[in-house]
Amino acid sequence: MSSPTDAVPALEARALTKHFRLRGRSRGKAVHAVDGVDLQLHRGAVVALVGESGSGKSTIAKLLSLLIPRTAGDIVLDGESVHGRGRRAFKRHASRVQMIFQDPFASLNPVHTVRYTLTRSLRIHGVNGRSGSLRGDDLEAALHELLTRVQLTPATRYVDKYPHELSGGQRQRVAIARALAADPEVLLADEPISMLDVSIRLGILNLLKSLRDDMNIAILYITHDIASARYFADRTMVMYAGQVVERGSSEAVTQSPAHPYTRLLLESAPDPDAPPRATRADAGEAPSLVSPPEGCRFAARCPFANDLCRSQTPQLLEIGEGRSVRCWGYSARPDRPHVDLISAVAAPSAEEGAA
Repeated sequence: MSSPTDAVPALEARALTKHFRLRGRSRGKAVHAVDGVDLQLHRGAVVALVGESGSGKSTIAKLLSLLIPRTAGDIVLDGESVHGRGRRAFKRHASRVQMIFQDPFASLNPVHTVRYTLTRSLRIHGVNGRSGSLRGDDLEAALHELLTRVQLTPATRYVDKYPHELSGGQRQRVAIARALAADPEVLLADEPISMLDVSIRLGILNLLKSLRDDMNIAILYITHDIASARYFADRTMVMYAGQVVERGSSEAVTQSPAHPYTRLLLESAPDPDAPPRATRADAGEAPSLVSPPEGCRFAARCPFANDLCRSQTPQLLEIGEGRSVRCWGYSARPDRPHVDLISAVAAPSAEEGAA
């Protein structure tokens, strides 16, 4: 279920940038965690943000939820730029944009019961933004409705339990219920299944999918598992070293990957039936983000890189409807890399060569 492309995004990032300043002997330098990322989240749709550890995925979620300040760029919520600091501004934003963290055991206070955790969220955000409006039977009914919505039934079995008395999947459902207590427009799910047993991961994804459809909310799904992105997300964005290197529909990105790094992610999944690869990307280390290299940040690991790749930074080039890739191999420049595998995915246009 995807939203119309001409609809106003529920949440949008424009040239979002985050540099973490270093101290001590490295004073004056900064880690380029996120550089110029554009992202749109539409109601009723899921966008997957895929990449290896350290690529900047979680940093984007923290920026969008205002947990950390941005260095540059703009965050737009329902067509209006998000400005202002302080407790009130954060609370207004949190009532519409909620985050689900990777480790449910770490994100839930171990000394508080499920009842305390959820009723506190309900009291803070209230109903329709009126904080403190729930009391007595109304509060209890709202609590039971939240647990039912995340499929923890009967609710009486779970309300007075502590986090250590629940399974990993049940804890994550409680964390999702806490986010839903604000009745948000956007959910930012940061690796919501990576800490769970394989047998229950699909159940959490199916729960999020039903919430997307029932509540018409926008979801950002952050993961390193590109296979789950294909199953769960409408669109997929691939990040590498703080930059988006490929984006498009999940089906297109996973079935016909355009960027060599996307291919590396897909080839990393073991498949004994897969034919041997004649040319593949080097599965080495990502570059230092304190002093990012000139040109393409993937050039040192790319089997197709040439001097152009190492000296000039490629922009995102359109290679089809709603599909773009950050790779010189798709430009019409005469000095672009000669890449037969890349050429087979899409033919470059003259406009791309002017980028």
